[in-house]
Amino acid sequence: MNIIPKKIWGFLTILLIILTACSTIPECPPPIVTLPPPPVVIPPSQLEVLMQYFESIRKMPVTELVKEHDKAKQNLILAKSDTARAELALLLILPSTPFRDTGAALNLLNELPKETKLSASMRSFRYLLSILLAEQQRINGSANELSQKLKDEQKYSEVLKNQIDNIKNMEKNLILRDKP
Repeated sequence: MNIIPKKIWGFLTILLIILTACSTIPECPPPIVTLPPPPVVIPPSQLEVLMQYFESIRKMPVTELVKEHDKAKQNLILAKSDTARAELALLLILPSTPFRDTGAALNLLNELPKETKLSASMRSFRYLLSILLAEQQRINGSANELSQKLKDEQKYSEVLKNQIDNIKNMEKNLILRDKP
């Protein structure tokens, strides 16, 4: 009989230890789940919007570009915004288009009011594009002058060739006349 009460006492002791261990363990608060903050969406700058527009129009076929050009002209007439002006200028400088006009594009860029609130990158872009277009116009003017000079020289060369041919003919006639 002695063994049974020891077993019961041992069992009760273990049970008491387990119960006291459970009661002494502090209750853990539920884990705090922290969600990452939502990503900050930065609206694109004016320059980014224009570069995206340029990227889209440079891939368009000519037929769509003509429609886009007409739409941009109407948009400028209606909105008269700096963005509409810049979009039309970008269309006007596209190569191999029937409406290409670097002079008109340069005028559009130069007509932007100086007090317009443009970002620094947009002002720099406008300045860069204006300089490049002005240089292109200067080079085109020089090329046109050289082309005209070449045409004039070709005409003069033709005149000289005709004079030489006339002199040769005169010499032949003199030689033939002097022969018996």
